[in-house]
Amino acid sequence: MKKILNLEYRQKIMIEKNLYTVLAMLKYSEGSSYWFEYILKKDDSNETYYLDIEPVGKYALHKMIDYDGQPKLVVIYEDEVYNLFQKGNAKVQTFYGNVGVGLNEVVEYYEYINDNKLFTIEKWRDLTEVSVGRYIDKRKIKVLKIEEE
Repeated sequence: MKKILNLEYRQKIMIEKNLYTVLAMLKYSEGSSYWFEYILKKDDSNETYYLDIEPVGKYALHKMIDYDGQPKLVVIYEDEVYNLFQKGNAKVQTFYGNVGVGLNEVVEYYEYINDNKLFTIEKWRDLTEVSVGRYIDKRKIKVLKIEEE
């Protein structure tokens, strides 16, 4: 297993020359697999982004979008075709920060890919979240200091 980033609340990180602050973290599990999702604020625009980290060394950066379609085998978004890569049900194992979910809450997810690009649909109990993003190289992530209150 590769060493993965362990980020803390209010930690500053630089991703591809953009500065972000860590606002929250969720750890998901599905069977024997697990992964982390960090909720980030892009410092220059206050936009919310998500950094997903898998123990196998995969990193993905994505942000929420408005999309009213339903999960299916193929999704078309902004003239790009995304094919269903995997789907499942994950459970929230732990978290910190304001995440709006509880421990052991289950999300039904659908992940689509188009080369290096990602499209994800998450169906929670009361809402559906859709995001678009891409895989990134861990070497493009620089961990900085923790911001004081």
